[in-house]
Amino acid sequence: MFLNPAKYHLKLLERGEIRDFQLVKRCKKYYAHIVVQYEVEDRPVHAVLGVDLGIRRSAATVLLRPDRPLKREDFSVIRDGPKRQLLNWLNERAAELRRAKKWKALKRIQGKRRRIAEYFDRLTAKRIADISGNCLVVIGYPKWVRANNYRGNGKRWLRRKLTGWSYGRIIRYIREECAEKGIKAIESDERWSSMICHRCGSRNTERPIQSIIRCYSCGLIYNADFNAAVNIGSSFSAGPWSRGVQLNHPELRVIRPERSGSAEAAGL
Repeated sequence: MFLNPAKYHLKLLERGEIRDFQLVKRCKKYYAHIVVQYEVEDRPVHAVLGVDLGIRRSAATVLLRPDRPLKREDFSVIRDGPKRQLLNWLNERAAELRRAKKWKALKRIQGKRRRIAEYFDRLTAKRIADISGNCLVVIGYPKWVRANNYRGNGKRWLRRKLTGWSYGRIIRYIREECAEKGIKAIESDERWSSMICHRCGSRNTERPIQSIIRCYSCGLIYNADFNAAVNIGSSFSAGPWSRGVQLNHPELRVIRPERSGSAEAAGL
């Protein structure tokens, strides 16, 4: 924070207890690093929000409520078009500076790229926290993606996209923003989440295009990102989707109810 703090920083100082303080000089400017600890009451859990992170889309979310079919307002997509445009422009600019061997200017560009990426990742996390009132937020953790896309697997284009995908930072930001609002956010393994039919649980599926999943067992045709978000959220939802936790239970005890069908998405 600056030595002339904004109202946002002053409110944080008023809310909690100062636990640490450090004065730092960087680039001919002085900064005060202050660690403030404050308590936030946990919100009661009435629903589950499944979050599927992606490369083309920042996130796709589906709100799962017990004993209620899915509706259009339960679906949300967070896009990152402005982020990609700015980063692509900066990448082209960095390539020009590299060819011209202007190393000082190149170093400034690299720092700007990192700050822009962090800024838009923070906006994504805040958007998810804003729509997660009284929800358990379940985030798909795509750790296996980079391990499976090793060099020489014939998917060079996918590895190039994964290089700039900072899913770990996005998950950390989501957990931080949710914690500030008293919302519990947890991670879940998302392997096969976009390839398993959320209606019948079958893997007899096909992706005719990247954004669509078709199930040959029950005939479901669905958006692949939303299908993954439903599977991710239903792993912790005690409802007709899958095994999970009892909503509004103080300890969020894990249960395994029998599969009895699925909710339908209206208008998709």
